[in-house]
Amino acid sequence: MAVADLHLPDADAGKILSTLTAADIPAIGVTASFDKDLRESMLLRGAVDYVIKDNTQVFRYVADQIRRLWCNRGQAALVVDDSAAARQLVKNWLERQQLTVYLAADGQEALEVFKEHPDICLVVTDCHMPRMDGFGLVGQLRRKHDREHLAIVGVSSSDDNSLSARFLKLGANDYLGKPFTYEELCARVNQNIAMLDSVATLREQATRDALTGLFNRRHFYDQAPLHARSAAVNGQVHATLMLDIDFFKKVNDTYGHPAGDAVIRHMAQLLARHFNDGLVARLGGEEFSVMLTTTPAEAKARAEAFRQALEESPTAHDGRVLSCTCSVGLCLTPGLPAHELLQRADLLLYEAKSSGRNRVCASDAP
Repeated sequence: MAVADLHLPDADAGKILSTLTAADIPAIGVTASFDKDLRESMLLRGAVDYVIKDNTQVFRYVADQIRRLWCNRGQAALVVDDSAAARQLVKNWLERQQLTVYLAADGQEALEVFKEHPDICLVVTDCHMPRMDGFGLVGQLRRKHDREHLAIVGVSSSDDNSLSARFLKLGANDYLGKPFTYEELCARVNQNIAMLDSVATLREQATRDALTGLFNRRHFYDQAPLHARSAAVNGQVHATLMLDIDFFKKVNDTYGHPAGDAVIRHMAQLLARHFNDGLVARLGGEEFSVMLTTTPAEAKARAEAFRQALEESPTAHDGRVLSCTCSVGLCLTPGLPAHELLQRADLLLYEAKSSGRNRVCASDAP
């Protein structure tokens, strides 16, 4: 990726941008003065953007553009239009923004493409198409995908002013009237994808523990009932573990809270690695929980393997080696709702701590 001044002392205006685009390097052209013909020429030749250096805010815009282009490399879009020429033009423009682009000629084909590529985060759809029009497509997509996970931009060449409102009421995020320019399309598209990214970041922050990166208490208790209700087959049960670091207060009192944080992070990393197929969370302080579907024998073996792994892998912090252990309560009782599984696992954890710590106390296997 490159940001290049269009007026250099040893080259004709815009030549550097032509060199960069010919080498398949995404390029943003910047210049101190606006030249309509040069702007149109640069955009036609494949420049990502054309920016006027008329205030300091421009540099923030360019920096945002670079970040957006980088993030777009992992995003996919779907362009739906019954005109092959229109589809290809929008595809070329969006690929210039580093998006992976799929094509469909109508709403029915778009739904099939979406099934094959569920990672699509943006749909640009025309209004009037055979078999299924843009309105029908928006309605179908919104049945399974809300605005926080999928952005939809409706487009139309009609003079009917009610189309934009109809698209938006059906669930589209935005609307563009044809003909639209490259810059207008890209600005709308990038703005909507940035909105999705912002919502995803907020969702991540709301469900993750800041210290460890594990799920937090709120998310765990929201998701636990779903795990408990899912069917267990072939002799499997919903194993529920409650874990607590032994004598954790002594670590904080002796070495300070940064050392305690290091021990908690170490515990979290081990949990994430040992139970990567389960729901793993930090409930608060030095307490953690895990829910997974497995056989009773395997659940006991994995709980014991984790306990041993923690005991044998001390935490390195500030030139010190801090050894710690944990107590584990493991509930294997089948058919219980989530809150009862957690309560029983908590009672078993208390039993493990009161009987000497550094051990696993499990309910009887069914």
